[in-house]
Amino acid sequence: MLIKLHRNATTTPRQRAYIQASDKSVADLARELGVNQSCIRRWKGRRDTMDRPSTPHRLMTRFSTEEEDIAVELRSRLALSLDDALEVMRRCLRADISRAALYRLWRRHGIAAPRTSDQGAGASLPFDPAPFGYVHADLKHLPRLLGKPAYVLVVIERATRFVHVDILDDRSAATLAAAFERFLKAFSHPVHTVLTDNGSEFTDRFGGAYWGKRNTGTGRHAFDQVCAAHGIKHKLTRPYHPQTNGMVERFNRRISQAIAAHPANNQNAGRNHFSSHQERNSFIRQFVNNYNRTRLRCLAYHAPAQQLAILTKHNTRAGMTMGGRDDLSFSSCPALSHFFGRHCSRRLSNFLRAA
Repeated sequence: MLIKLHRNATTTPRQRAYIQASDKSVADLARELGVNQSCIRRWKGRRDTMDRPSTPHRLMTRFSTEEEDIAVELRSRLALSLDDALEVMRRCLRADISRAALYRLWRRHGIAAPRTSDQGAGASLPFDPAPFGYVHADLKHLPRLLGKPAYVLVVIERATRFVHVDILDDRSAATLAAAFERFLKAFSHPVHTVLTDNGSEFTDRFGGAYWGKRNTGTGRHAFDQVCAAHGIKHKLTRPYHPQTNGMVERFNRRISQAIAAHPANNQNAGRNHFSSHQERNSFIRQFVNNYNRTRLRCLAYHAPAQQLAILTKHNTRAGMTMGGRDDLSFSSCPALSHFFGRHCSRRLSNFLRAA
């Protein structure tokens, strides 16, 4: 067994056990082991033989017991990052909480992530800034349910991270073009560029245009025709490089994780998470609605719906309701309302609960 002794320790665990089991006087043991009598009394008064930490028993911290409990739960139960948890506590508890103090608190409880000095070689890079109206689009394949396929058209506006989804029964070019037309109508703001992959539902770059060695489609594709009708530039990713459209790819992964976390039902040996397409579709739409109302670090802790209202200066219902704190959240965790309703203050619960 690996034993880690304090650097100033004058006795070993074996000697300490000998002290505790001995019937000799304190003076005789101190003389025998070559230590002072206070050391002998210390180990005779303990039941174990291991060193205790030198940390003061009463820490001089500004966190109250309730605040410390909240800080620990934000990390252990909701897995919030240090900056996200700091933003929550500053808004809901006290504005003078420092980042270093919160990190030290987490480290004392053993829940702090290790510090990283440099950005890893495989770390993602930020997207180039673009004027409002640059959207990323992708088609996500959903697991078959009741023997029928389903797909989700995911569209994200780059500047606001606002997400729109449309759940489809097939992935034909005409279906995708009609779904993108519905997005443009629902979004109701100018779109100047759309970035997609090279799937046949988005382009004929590797179909009718392939033999012409083109970098774009022929323009006869249904999706390209919708873009041309609205004056939108259709950009394509580099083949076999899905990371080029990483913003929407990352959100697709969020959808997969949310579906996987949904409780399984009793059908198909528990492998199904939903009983019907309608149930799953409602879950996905609610998940996206919660995401659009979630404060994001990349938006300076504005929610996508709030950022959309700010950039467009559009006094929509979303823009009005997102102005209050209680309509925003920091997490789309399904158990969020239940947990904070039981364990946290009413003010923090109201602030974090998804609208």
